[in-house]
Amino acid sequence: MEKTEKIYMVVARADFSLEELKKDVFDWLSFLRIVTIPESYRFGDEKAQPFNLQTITHQIQQLTEEENLWIKVNSQGGEFQLHISKLKLHERTILDGTIFLDNQTMIEDYCDTRMIKNGIYGYLRPLDEYLYNNVELIEKRTFETDSEIAMLPKRYNDKKTVIVDCNQLAGYDIYFKGLCLTSCWKMYYSSLYCQIIPKPIFLEVQQVQSVEEMDNQVIKVTLFQNPFNWDLPINQKYQRLFRDQMGYDQLAWNNGTGVLRPPYIEYAFVEDVTQTVQYQNSYYQPVEKKDATYFVTRSYDKLHQKYVVNRTKGILNAQAYFPWIDEKSRKMMNYRVVDPKMAIDDGLSAYEFYIRQFLEIDVFDQKYDEFVSVLRFYLPKEAIKQIPLDALWDKLFDVNISNLKQKEASTRFDLKKAKNHLRVVFLDSSYLETINHTLDVSE
Repeated sequence: MEKTEKIYMVVARADFSLEELKKDVFDWLSFLRIVTIPESYRFGDEKAQPFNLQTITHQIQQLTEEENLWIKVNSQGGEFQLHISKLKLHERTILDGTIFLDNQTMIEDYCDTRMIKNGIYGYLRPLDEYLYNNVELIEKRTFETDSEIAMLPKRYNDKKTVIVDCNQLAGYDIYFKGLCLTSCWKMYYSSLYCQIIPKPIFLEVQQVQSVEEMDNQVIKVTLFQNPFNWDLPINQKYQRLFRDQMGYDQLAWNNGTGVLRPPYIEYAFVEDVTQTVQYQNSYYQPVEKKDATYFVTRSYDKLHQKYVVNRTKGILNAQAYFPWIDEKSRKMMNYRVVDPKMAIDDGLSAYEFYIRQFLEIDVFDQKYDEFVSVLRFYLPKEAIKQIPLDALWDKLFDVNISNLKQKEASTRFDLKKAKNHLRVVFLDSSYLETINHTLDVSE
């Protein structure tokens, strides 16, 4: 990979008055002039002009509450973009590594101050790491060799073009309810995140360089010491583990087939209550669900500001995998939503992953022995007739397959491996609308 050795900084902020916003834009202008020597500027897509402080100052003074304006400044060793949108500010900055290291304390203090006042989210990270994890279009990955690109996970976009499946990369920026979820060198989280993820999950995250709660409930997380060592195996391990511990990909993913990695934490949202389960080993370290011996359950009631946490030792039971239980029909169920048109293998990898995730389990539970365990796949209607069953049978070479039944709107079959059993059902996703209201396991 061809490296640039630059730092990429993002800060998103909101809830300004007009006068506060103008002052902060002037502060941004002062900041870029302190760390670099400005050479040119432009507003929006206008032609770049030689830097003129008086012109930019005048433009700032004319800002309104309905403003939608990009200010872009190029400097010796830096690029600065500020998007002003209806009393919101979004900063994007690229700095040469030498400039950053020479001014690191001041730059971090600038970020800290910006986030404490009106911050939503922010991060500092190597530009190379950001590009590696977030550039989907193969033709734009000019920083890599063909052999490096060939090793990356792929999927289709909505135009049926093959792209890099960045969902599978640890530093991918994905958004959930307007908040950026990522894993990188330094990250800032406002109190808005704690309306989704209980604050102790941030504060107690393991195997990071540091976690700091600053003023105004802003949390700052540093994964490792030197940002430009981001591609060392140990630092990439920390980057992946942080993302998995926080469960970002359990909250949001957009590649059609899912995370395809076992969870370290799982979330459930019921009205105003957030419930989480974290999986840990006997040393209270984060592990995959199937390897857990300790379970940290948290319940946070946002409406009544009630928070309950409990750590228990034990083993997983059937309900941990199949939470929808129908005592009358003696069946229990879980489900996954898949859109195979985005997968270059027609969803085959996703089907195998989830089937093995729910078949190859180790539970000591009488209910599991006596009930039928059901895994449902909800697919777009047109995908029901295109399930790659023969290829799936090849993948499940070590599993006994029986009772295949195919109908117009569904396909089902039973699986058995040693003492474990699973009924797999493919259904039209229109049936998903009833899942939270009633459990129909009459397949």
